Amino acid sequence: MCGILGQINFKQNVEINYNKFEIALNLQEHRGPDDSDILKKNNFIFGHRRLSIIDLDSHAKQPMVSCCKNYTLVFNGEIYNYQEIKKDLIEKGYIFNTSSDTEVLLNSYIEYGIKCVDFFIGMFAFSINDEVNDVSYIVRDRLGIKPLYYFNDCSKFIFSSEIKSILELENIDRKLNLNAISSYMSFRYPILNDTFFQDINSLAPAHYIKIKSEQIEIIEYWNVTDKFKEQSNDKGEEYYIVELRKILKSSVEYRMISDVPIGAFLSGGVDSSVITALMANNSNNPIKTFTIGFEEEGFNEFKYANVIANKYGTEHREIILSGKNYLETMENLIDYKDAPLSVPNEVPLYLMSKELKKHITVVLSGEGADEIFGGYGRIFRSPYDYERIKDIESLDLSNNEKEELCRNFIKKYLKDSFNDELEHFINIYSYTSFEDKQELLHKNIDLETIEEKLINKFMFYFNELKNESYYNKLMYTFEKIHIVGLLHRVDTTTMASSVEARVPFVDHRLVEFAFTIPVKYKLKWNNEKQKENSKLLMSDKISEIYDTPKYVLKKSYEDLIPDEILYRKKMGFPVPLNDWFGGHFNEYAKKLLLSHEAKERNIYNTKNIEKWLNSDRLSIDHSFAMKIWMLINIELFVKKYFQ
Repeated sequence: MCGILGQINFKQNVEINYNKFEIALNLQEHRGPDDSDILKKNNFIFGHRRLSIIDLDSHAKQPMVSCCKNYTLVFNGEIYNYQEIKKDLIEKGYIFNTSSDTEVLLNSYIEYGIKCVDFFIGMFAFSINDEVNDVSYIVRDRLGIKPLYYFNDCSKFIFSSEIKSILELENIDRKLNLNAISSYMSFRYPILNDTFFQDINSLAPAHYIKIKSEQIEIIEYWNVTDKFKEQSNDKGEEYYIVELRKILKSSVEYRMISDVPIGAFLSGGVDSSVITALMANNSNNPIKTFTIGFEEEGFNEFKYANVIANKYGTEHREIILSGKNYLETMENLIDYKDAPLSVPNEVPLYLMSKELKKHITVVLSGEGADEIFGGYGRIFRSPYDYERIKDIESLDLSNNEKEELCRNFIKKYLKDSFNDELEHFINIYSYTSFEDKQELLHKNIDLETIEEKLINKFMFYFNELKNESYYNKLMYTFEKIHIVGLLHRVDTTTMASSVEARVPFVDHRLVEFAFTIPVKYKLKWNNEKQKENSKLLMSDKISEIYDTPKYVLKKSYEDLIPDEILYRKKMGFPVPLNDWFGGHFNEYAKKLLLSHEAKERNIYNTKNIEKWLNSDRLSIDHSFAMKIWMLINIELFVKKYFQ
């Protein structure tokens, strides 16, 4: 795990300033505090900051050059199955000088070309310069676990693990990307493969960039759309349980391969508990586990985390935060992320990473299970709302029942119908509605044009599965969009403390398998009577009462995890925003968002924001407070990067 930076020149007269490059690379020292190196050749320069995880010897340092001197690699991440690949390459005659996965990646490319990525189980962002074929590749892993940003001005191509290095290396005319502001307010991050900086982009997961003779191609190398077709061949609940257990066991075991101490985030929820149990069963020594919460009552899950910690005899540590800790940390974390924070729990995740760095360097975390197994019950059950209203005339309901169903629908959605599945999805998935953005953001921002771009992004994914059910379209879109933002948050909060986070549920083998599982095993009705009793209710009144989200995962681990953990209601990671906005946080928000500087930016509608800040809803409505929290993040970010 590390930070990478590179510049590839298209023209001979483009200067490469070594000293400036070194300064830019060292801005990522937190990603790689153990070592650094730079390699400069005629038309490119690669730099690497190393966090030593596998093969701690200096011979494994990067950038790495092949024995024949024709291939140069710079790599961030882990190839977990490197030992199996290495064995195959040795049989083909390759000689290895290190025990690192970096050398395996390099020799895999020499043997298989860019198709080598098909063999990798892991997380990665890397670039290879191939002097034999006069081509360079920049590659990002299948699910977007590791970040990769780039800038291209037709004379050179710059890529980096973090945006700050690009800004330092290249004198870019900094312009705020308003598409990203609107996307952030609705979906918590820029979903158009862009960033908050015009001209700096993010390489999409499962894509690589090919640079040859000044020609740049962006190519997708992996997709799961075909996997959904296998759902029609229902193999039965027991089959899916056995396969899930086999793949997840392999995934956890791979992610425990390390030459430095490892541990686990343990929230007390299903996903982290399953991972902790599997780690404990695969280790002769106690697993180190960590949980975090707030001092305010009701804002931690220590009780549930302790159930698992005690059951598996882990070395468990609790970290307690206050609002004071929170505010002091927000600005620092924005500096690490080069973007506004997406959700309030990024701060506690970062503070927990700082604490656990005292004990471990690698941590396993439970991200990804909700997206592939249907864990967001209220959202993943919502196609049931849409389909009943769409087909209401054909339903076997009395007139009174139809009227009640319509009343419940209007109460939840504040309208009586939607034109199509996509319109319904945007309604339930947007954190900030288009109408609220019109109220909170400046009138000079062309929100209608931006909204069309954002909706077209979702439409593209819906069209990729146009013959599949609405349930599958929704889950596929979560895999393509939601999980990317989630993984970025994990990467930022851990790497800021020089900790490597590994995510077993985002093993591509498990993701592929999960999308072959019929929806009925993910969102399972408790019984036919309860399904009948829910026929007039909306998804928010159904989920976790009449059905079981993430059923197949929970059922798979009933032998390892107590029911009080498996089948309790989903809590998420709560942060007491409403409590804070009733006190000192409110004054902080007013001072920041109603300042002369903020008014002059033409980003906010400060008159309406002032009304929101004076509203009683701020201390009682989490969604209301969350939108103000997001505006605070935008302003802190803009002050830092654009003032």
